[in-house]
Amino acid sequence: MLDNCTLTKIYSFSAAHRLHNDKFTEKENKEIFGKCNNPNGHGHDYSLELTLGGEVDELTGMIIDIVKLDEIVGEVIEELDHKRLDIEIEYFTSIRASGENIAKYLWDKIVVLIPKPAYLYHVRLWETSENFFDYKDVS
Repeated sequence: MLDNCTLTKIYSFSAAHRLHNDKFTEKENKEIFGKCNNPNGHGHDYSLELTLGGEVDELTGMIIDIVKLDEIVGEVIEELDHKRLDIEIEYFTSIRASGENIAKYLWDKIVVLIPKPAYLYHVRLWETSENFFDYKDVS
């Protein structure tokens, strides 16, 4: 094995959601979530950056087979693509579909699928060109 290295790959998907909390009044929801509280939801073209770490295999020169990585991630984001997350994805019917929670959801789904010895190091979810959410398990 060679030195530890990272690989970052970018994926994209489109999804919609509504940020709303039934425990808040309509006024509170509008004050807290603003236009993201639109009853019809709103959508984003998300960009997902995954960073994997691992030792560079001497035989392949890679941390992970990128084709295999694409298959793994493709299956996960296909579940979300062109969906109304807070209505169509069971997880988000009880957990608010905020960018922070979507990033964690993607981490939790993908981390267990990465073949060893590679490991998921970091997730960055771009919601717009101006904001993104980072998730990294620090435990």
